[in-house]
Amino acid sequence: MAIVRGASNAVHALAPRAVQGLLQASFILCFAFPAVAQVDPRVIEQLQGRLQGTQDPGAQVDRAREQSDRVTLPATSQITSEERELRRQQSRIQLDSIYLPSPVERQYRERLGDPALRQFGYDLFRVSEGGSGSVTGEVSDGYLLGPGDELVVTFQGATNSSHNARVARDGRLIVASLPPIRAAGRTLGSVRTSLAEATRQNLLGTDVFVSLGGVRSATVLVGGEVERPGQYQVTALSDVANALALAGGVRKAGSLRNIRLVRGGVTRIVDLYALLGIGTAPRMRLQDGDRIVVPVVGNTVAVTGSVARPGIYELHGSASVSEVLAYAGGALYPRGYQISISRIGEDGREIFVRPQGTAAAIWSGDGVQVLSGSAGAALDRIVLAGHVRNPGPRALSAVPTLADLIGGSEGLRLGTYMPMAIIIRRNPVTGMRTYEAADLRSALDRSRPVALRGDDRVYVFSADDIAFLNSSATRQIILGQENPKPQCFALEKLESLVADTQSPRFNVITRGTITVEREGRDVAASDGRALTGAGTSGSDQSLEAMNARPMQDFEQLPRADREQNDPQRNDQRQYDPRQRNAPDFDPLSPRNIECPPVFEDVPELLPVLIEHSVSVGGAVRRPGAYPVASTISADTLISASDGVMANVRDPVLDISPASGAFMRYEMLNGQEAQLANVIVSAGDDIRVTANNAAYEAGAVLLTGEFNSPGLYTIRKGERLSELVARAGGLSDQAYPYGAIFTRRSVREQQQEGFQRTARELNTSLLALAAQENVNGQSIVAAGELIRTLSETQAVGRMVVEADPRVLTQRPDLDPILDGGDTLHIPKKPTYVLALGDVSNPGAVQFQPGKSVSEYVSEAGGTQSTADDGRVFLVLPNGSAQPVRSSFWRRSNAVVPPGSTIIVPKNLQPLRTLGIVRDVATIFGQLATAVASVAILADRN
Repeated sequence: MAIVRGASNAVHALAPRAVQGLLQASFILCFAFPAVAQVDPRVIEQLQGRLQGTQDPGAQVDRAREQSDRVTLPATSQITSEERELRRQQSRIQLDSIYLPSPVERQYRERLGDPALRQFGYDLFRVSEGGSGSVTGEVSDGYLLGPGDELVVTFQGATNSSHNARVARDGRLIVASLPPIRAAGRTLGSVRTSLAEATRQNLLGTDVFVSLGGVRSATVLVGGEVERPGQYQVTALSDVANALALAGGVRKAGSLRNIRLVRGGVTRIVDLYALLGIGTAPRMRLQDGDRIVVPVVGNTVAVTGSVARPGIYELHGSASVSEVLAYAGGALYPRGYQISISRIGEDGREIFVRPQGTAAAIWSGDGVQVLSGSAGAALDRIVLAGHVRNPGPRALSAVPTLADLIGGSEGLRLGTYMPMAIIIRRNPVTGMRTYEAADLRSALDRSRPVALRGDDRVYVFSADDIAFLNSSATRQIILGQENPKPQCFALEKLESLVADTQSPRFNVITRGTITVEREGRDVAASDGRALTGAGTSGSDQSLEAMNARPMQDFEQLPRADREQNDPQRNDQRQYDPRQRNAPDFDPLSPRNIECPPVFEDVPELLPVLIEHSVSVGGAVRRPGAYPVASTISADTLISASDGVMANVRDPVLDISPASGAFMRYEMLNGQEAQLANVIVSAGDDIRVTANNAAYEAGAVLLTGEFNSPGLYTIRKGERLSELVARAGGLSDQAYPYGAIFTRRSVREQQQEGFQRTARELNTSLLALAAQENVNGQSIVAAGELIRTLSETQAVGRMVVEADPRVLTQRPDLDPILDGGDTLHIPKKPTYVLALGDVSNPGAVQFQPGKSVSEYVSEAGGTQSTADDGRVFLVLPNGSAQPVRSSFWRRSNAVVPPGSTIIVPKNLQPLRTLGIVRDVATIFGQLATAVASVAILADRN
């Protein structure tokens, strides 16, 4: 223990924390003792727990739960107003997700195709709990007094006094010495006048002031379509709305406009729409013995489309189109809109009526649609849905073709996918549902018009809907892997379809995909991107590959890719089903990009689009699968993939048709217009092939003793000597023999080697632990070494020649650079490190001609537990060599400045385990890393 602690402290001043970790991995064997005894079973259990702790996901979950239990939630007073409002919005979204529509709402929603329609006015009682009975504010002189009301009468002048007088049961009011006054049934203003007259006659020189004190209570009965019918105690200042609030509000099956107030055998009708800004009604206060009856809802009408307040409204008598539009707040467009009425005729069939002006009468059950496009009347209808400005039903007679239905390009929203739309129609013979593809571009310019039939449903898609086809989630499901987004209903249906059919129907999505293994799991990778781990952009990155990358690579992705692949953000996203058909629905919003609404509404559309797709790859901005209707020109399809990337050289188009021979076309100057006559169809593969770019994807970092250090962009095939010359050469203090050259691919291979060695030693050690006569403490020590090895971060150093003079004479030693390489040239060191099982590990001053034994002697010599036969000499350039002489103390090995001498501990205590050779190999793997990190420590 003292040796290890001393070695770590000695190097602490020279190397960063990484050196200490590597040294601890090298010298952890000091915990092994030569004593041999039978292994205690508890030692084996402890060892298994340590070795498998990092591999047990259940243990990680338990630890995460324990940590989350210790997290203290912020106090309510620390929550900002923005956070409070966010919680309210999230609560509303959750409540809306479990909202159960009433029968009236379901009927209108199905007819008009608007899933957000609700009955108007019933939210009035959502948070109301009724009146408390207290009197606040001014009471007008028109208030009718009754038995139980209390007045506060104050005299000022010759007589000064104040009295509280209550209206008696006989209706009279007695105040002080004044004669009784009849008060019941009279207004507060008339009683005040009578008291003033009585005061002038009986109290000379005195003024009187009268105000209302306590208010009498009243008992009313509330019945009918309310949540809690029964008898309630209210005040005389309460009205019908107060009593209904005490009863829990009106049900959706109840009327808001025909509420009956029964008083003394006389029935009055109360219209609560007056409280909601529609119409006016007198305020009727309740009296003792009143009965309030809420009947079943009356005639209704629905208003949807381009209005300020879509909803289902209750009619109060007859109404015109203009009155109904006023209920909904009026049309959003002041002029130029069209009105279509869905009406149930006398025979029970639905018809469409186009009213002649807004004075036309409205029938009970009408569905009024305010449209900016055409509207008409017919027995059959067409439904338009998806990425359009005016979704909803239309009359077939008014829109006989797809161009008429959409109304031209102005009827499409920005970002509409033009090569394909889907028409769902009923087969007139079998009655089964069929899916037909349509080309929007040719349909709108009427070069190939698409005729519509009754009951057709037309779905138009956005570019983001097509991007969902090429997402990693869709690709993994088609490859038979686990669904990474179980919250998406469309992907759940696709998963079951893929599992049931096992057909090549969807292989266009996976033709450019291979399957690689990441952390023991199969991951779908496209274009080899997940293999390299580089931070490349594109929507075809798999989520597992993202998680396997370093965080700095992940942060280099575009913001849209980071939002789509960040698991923490995915967990926080919420989807609002109310806004699926909203005109301002934003598919790029993080809340909605997870599961496109069009596929959630009709999951069958997703597999239909996939089977009609063409695979587009190569040098295009958005490679992937693109659905087409029948045939399409190659230039149109390339435009749909955002075109050919800029600055590509000599592109050509390769076409592999589903049937036929391979074809190749030259693209002059990269212009897709040259391919207008090249036709492809669903199932084909096309690829834009171009020469490689002149520059590497990443730069090279030069640090240390360069005349111009920094980050340099490199051309393909550029060599180290050329880059050093561009950096102005080396400074006078440079030590090229100690150059540290690192490469990302080498680091990954070294890291994998560490992990593989640790896994192999884990398996061997667990098998040996079950044997008898095994040193238990040696097993624990070896286990600590394995754990440290598995946590060690590889450096990725390559031994290269960095001296420009040598590279001039030996061009074969000049390495070709790769993006992401780093080169550090240190100053010439003046020390030699002596580490390991020596008396005083640390740095010893360099002197030319000194031998290994002399440096070790200056470090205090070796310990009695040192292994003299395995001494390592790590040279400054990163290469390591053993001091092979059996009498190494007399070795004449040249020790350059900056070298590291490592004296390992004797492995004799571990020979009984049978893994001495494996453990000895570990020192060879770590020796170069120790020297590299030690030299890098002088960067700062």
